[in-house]
Amino acid sequence: MTQPTFETALAAYQAAKWSTASAEFTTLYQAQQTPELNRYLAVSLFQDQQYLAAEQIAAENDGAYLTSDTWFNWRLTIALHNQQFIFARELCELPQADAWRATGIQRITTAEQTASTQLAATQNVIAKQFYHLGDAPLREQQQRLLRAHQLPLAKFLQGTRYLLVDPFLHPLLRATLLEELYRLRVDLTVQLHWLDDQVHTVATRDLIGVTQGKAAQAALAYLQEQIAQNNPGLAANVRQTLNLQLMLLYPFADEIITQPQAWVDWLAGRPLDQTVSETDCKVIADWQKRLTTHLEALFAAVNDENSENS
Repeated sequence: MTQPTFETALAAYQAAKWSTASAEFTTLYQAQQTPELNRYLAVSLFQDQQYLAAEQIAAENDGAYLTSDTWFNWRLTIALHNQQFIFARELCELPQADAWRATGIQRITTAEQTASTQLAATQNVIAKQFYHLGDAPLREQQQRLLRAHQLPLAKFLQGTRYLLVDPFLHPLLRATLLEELYRLRVDLTVQLHWLDDQVHTVATRDLIGVTQGKAAQAALAYLQEQIAQNNPGLAANVRQTLNLQLMLLYPFADEIITQPQAWVDWLAGRPLDQTVSETDCKVIADWQKRLTTHLEALFAAVNDENSENS
């Protein structure tokens, strides 16, 4: 059997032979996951009525669709056919999508209205499960959160507001939902049950990304400059833990990590700089203990569920 080439796959694509095009682009994409192949494969799958597969492939490289209005509109088409309304809105809010944002949001709003009529029963089930996220085991919580992306914006925001003050929801999930509001660029005032067991008022228009704060940027830069060069394995482990900690501390990491370099040194098991005060050392130690407790509870829940399913 002759191996497909880009030229033969493209010829099938241009001739609207979608079954052939999707099969050939699948073979090519398995060998080399380039942005171009991702685009052609996703659209071929969509045109071949393999809608879920098209979404799964496109989601592997969403940035590949920000190169032109044609590809951007294809990405929206694929997402909206799969009722991925929240993702579609987040895509439109990216700076690279500025020129296409208005028409994109208009398309999403229309698709949401259609789905609310045609899929009302399904959406009600998804919304109910989303609003009661904390009642489910962790793995099911993650699945419910993914399904909630199929809700129209209004229903998604209604559930998110409720969950942000749910003290029984793991703080990592509350932080994930809060960052979602940042990516949606909504202008709201919400209440957040945070790590200090206090409810804080947060203006979503003032939010930034989890790793965009001053403390996060300083810590990540120090990690790269001082540790990654000599010990990449250690740096990878520290980065993984640091990213989880930044999520847990969101959106108040700058107020807690006042000594970013010492924070990273602590995580790496390195001696702290002598200029770090005893008070700051104690603050770091106390917060590390608190964050470790939250992460251990999370990992324990994951391990318990894995054991039950094995």
